[in-house]
Parts: sequence; structure tokens; C-alpha cells
Amino acid sequence: LGQHTHLQLADEAARLLAERPVRPYRHVIVDEGQDLHPAQWRLLRNAVASGPDDLFIVADPHQRIYDNQVSLARLGVDVRGRRRRLTVNYRTTQDILSWSVRLLADVQPTGLDDEPDSLTGYRSPMRGQRPVLRAYPSREAEHAGLVERIRVWLDAGVEPHAIGVAARNNHLVRAARDSLTAAGVPATSTTAKKKGVRVGTMHAMKGLEFRCLAVVGVDADTVPAKGAVTAESEDPVAHQHDLARERFLLFVACTRARDSLYVSYVGEPSPFLDVLSGW
Repeated sequence: LGQHTHLQLADEAARLLAERPVRPYRHVIVDEGQDLHPAQWRLLRNAVASGPDDLFIVADPHQRIYDNQVSLARLGVDVRGRRRRLTVNYRTTQDILSWSVRLLADVQPTGLDDEPDSLTGYRSPMRGQRPVLRAYPSREAEHAGLVERIRVWLDAGVEPHAIGVAARNNHLVRAARDSLTAAGVPATSTTAKKKGVRVGTMHAMKGLEFRCLAVVGVDADTVPAKGAVTAESEDPVAHQHDLARERFLLFVACTRARDSLYVSYVGEPSPFLDVLSGW
């Protein structure tokens, strides 16, 4: 323990499985496939014998928030011509979905079958409230607005654990959680078992769902995160790739809201919000 990374363990497990004359599984179901590393795909490939129904993979390249873009064909997984595109979203309302899709602008990611993927026709059968976008002059004012918004949700009967707050980094997460606690609003992390509003990073929102969600700190200085984006002068291709990943991250965070979405920023808004001017 502590001597090997998860990916090193996956590589070693894949090697051991490849030495077996018989694979241990007949069928494997894979979720969140867009974020798996090549080492993890090699492990899955070697865990099941090749066949017409060996691997069932669920993936959405528009939710790729880690730098793990892969070509399954190069890893021995043939998915070409076998893809079925799902277009109905039951996680959130059409109002929130339409708003969030606009954040992606004209970014078109590549799917696991090496083909461009599109959200054309993506829809939800549910209707609800329009997302709210708010600007504040200071972080303190933003936190006051956050407290006010969450109290509105609580007064409407929403349970604290059904409310989420997302931010790009741990510093903003701690500041938001401390502000809620100081105002008498129970707040905790996304993984804690105790009751309270769930506060976490945008990455921590992956796989979660809330009735109401606030995404705070969507400022020009914070989203995209400076340290997560390669300088354009250094590598223009990597720069665009990194910007797309940051867009996907904001998209993932916003689509964790089922009924109500509230987004706020301080000073200049993130350039990703430019497509929502006039909202």
C-alpha cells in the first residue's frame, strides 16, 4: 500500500489477466467510460473474452472532465458501428439543460469510437424554473446572496441534503461552507454522512444529483482554472483541449441540478458565460 498508484495496479492486473487461458467474466458493464484511463481499459479488455456482447459501455464525451481521451480501437475494443445515442435526459429540466448546453458553445468532442459527438436533439421531458445568473461586486456579497438563495429553497421545503453548492477549487468550497455555517445554515461535504447542504468542488459533483444547486465563483479569474490550461503560446492544440475540458467541467456541475440552478460570479464573469449574455 502506498507503493503503487491505481493506474500501476490496473496495468499489473491487466498483465496477470492476459496470462490466463480463460477470462474470468463473460460480460462487463462500464459506466462513465469517457473518464477511464488506457490502463483501466486494458484491464477491462483482459477481464472478458472478446464477443458480440462482451462489453456494455455507457459514456458521454461532453462530460469528460479528466485528461483521459482514448481510442478504444487501439486498445482492442471494437465499438465502431455499434453505438446507440441516447437523447432523452431525465436528470434535469429542459430549462436547465438548454442553459447548460449553451455553455459548451461550438465544442464538439470525439467519442470513444473516434467519431465526433453532438448534443443535437438532446432534450428533457421535464419543465421547471429558468436558471438564475447573478453578478456580485465582492466575494462577501456573493456569499450573502448564496445564503439568501439557500434559505429560499429551505423555506420552500427542500431538505438540506437535497441542496448542493459547487465551486471550482477547494479554497472557494471552504469559504462557501464557512459562510453558510456562520449564517446558521447546516453545511457539509459531498461525502459526509451528516445532514446538511452539500458543498464540494465541481469535480466532486460528478455522479451526484440535487433538487437545487448553486454554482459559485464562476469568475473570469477562476473558471477556467489558470493552472489547468496550457498556454496558447506553448501549445495551441493543448490549449484548446484544456479549455474544452474546463467547459465540460462547468457543464457537468450545472447539470447536477434537477429543479433549480443558481450561478454566481464576482467582478468579470467567466468567458464561458459570454454565450449567455442577456440571460
